[in-house]
Amino acid sequence: MNTLAVVIVVLAGIWLIGLGAVAIAKPDLVKQFFDKFASSAFTHFLEMFVRIIAGTAFVIYSPQMRFSLVFTVFGWLLILSSVVLSFVPWKLHRRFADRSLPLLTKRMILFALVSLFGGAVILVSLILGPDSR
Repeated sequence: MNTLAVVIVVLAGIWLIGLGAVAIAKPDLVKQFFDKFASSAFTHFLEMFVRIIAGTAFVIYSPQMRFSLVFTVFGWLLILSSVVLSFVPWKLHRRFADRSLPLLTKRMILFALVSLFGGAVILVSLILGPDSR
């Protein structure tokens, strides 16, 4: 279980770094990608499933990472928010995305930097290993 969890955590870090890089190089591509979120019931539930899987991986593997409490809390927030969103009709989720996407695209560089930083923190935390006690 730990092996699968660490693979998912590594993929999450790489994903965030890649997303940040693409947001800088091809911001329209990222906008198109985000525009597909909650475009159907299938994509809504797929997003929730992926978030729950990622959150679970963080909860499982966080004791092996630096800043373990931060990653445990992050994992639980992903899981709990996804469970709640699973009960929200996808069309309501879509309306929220329609309103919030323009805010993101106006600040794409900031989003990219936060994404790059978040991915780097995840990977560095994995490399550094557990907190010293």
